[in-house]
Amino acid sequence: MNLNLLEAIDSLEKEKGISRDYLIDIITKSIKSAYKKNYGSKNVEIDIDKNLTRLNVYQVWNVVEVVENPKEEISLEEAKKIDPKIEIGGVIKKKVNLKKDFNRIAAQTAKQVILQNLKEVEKQKLFERYLPLKNKISTAEVIRVTGSYIDIRIGKLETKLPEKEMIPGETFNKGDLIKVYIKDIQNTSKGPRIMVSRTAPEFVCELLASIVPEIDEGIVKIVKICREPGIRTKVAVESTLPNVDAVGACIGEKGFRINELLKELKNEKVDIIEYSDDPKIFIKNSLAPAEVENIILNEEERTAYVYVPENQFSLAVGKGGQTARLAAKITGWRIDIHPLN
Repeated sequence: MNLNLLEAIDSLEKEKGISRDYLIDIITKSIKSAYKKNYGSKNVEIDIDKNLTRLNVYQVWNVVEVVENPKEEISLEEAKKIDPKIEIGGVIKKKVNLKKDFNRIAAQTAKQVILQNLKEVEKQKLFERYLPLKNKISTAEVIRVTGSYIDIRIGKLETKLPEKEMIPGETFNKGDLIKVYIKDIQNTSKGPRIMVSRTAPEFVCELLASIVPEIDEGIVKIVKICREPGIRTKVAVESTLPNVDAVGACIGEKGFRINELLKELKNEKVDIIEYSDDPKIFIKNSLAPAEVENIILNEEERTAYVYVPENQFSLAVGKGGQTARLAAKITGWRIDIHPLN
């Protein structure tokens, strides 16, 4: 067999993790396809050993009484000249002289089919290698900076981080190492395509999980999250153990853990609040640090009328209504805040 092909197969097996059996199957199918395309016959047998030291191609004819397709059928009379013991329904095989009978065009076709199949396998393997990164955070290198997006590299794959998926106000330079959330990985004709974001709420969840071991261990659960990228995020957490403070675990000693999160989010404000099945308690927690005096719920309209001291009204509503808006999103209640005189 051609030495270059042997080397290529060895390389694919070692570097790309493609099994030799699978590669041999590709070569077999490619030669059959090329033979059919150039000689009009699909009755071909390929004999190839695992060490790739033997490659034989056989043209196969079915023995019939009346020949309708000479490329795939042979009469009993002609067949007996080759094998006197042959009968109707049997097959006659003839070894193809690859150098003589397998002409240059057929050989080139086989080579192209093999290479194309190998490329497809390599793309599939690459897709399978990156698929486990979906819905996780990965480190990417900035390789180009443009006006509306930046080009980044994750491992060996390049993709784009669009401006709409960047935290407002953040800037990057070539060579920077940044964290991105992998929203999706698509298997396209050109190979795996990675969709990334730094504005998705899940980006904050995964960052927090990487900083807070209790989340990774399942001791602390992120129940709900809502986010206005670059401005504020609210994260509702709960503990699965009675002796563990979920909020405290996320903030960390002297605020170390939450500060790590804020650094990555370019100082976007993050409120870690305790989740509760009781809507009044959950609404109260979602408006912290503002003090809440009373909450009246209208179940039919799913509206919460919240009463706060007059000096707490601005804090409860937040700049541009931001705090109240995020509290409504995370609790699922329309929140109507009123100051107490």
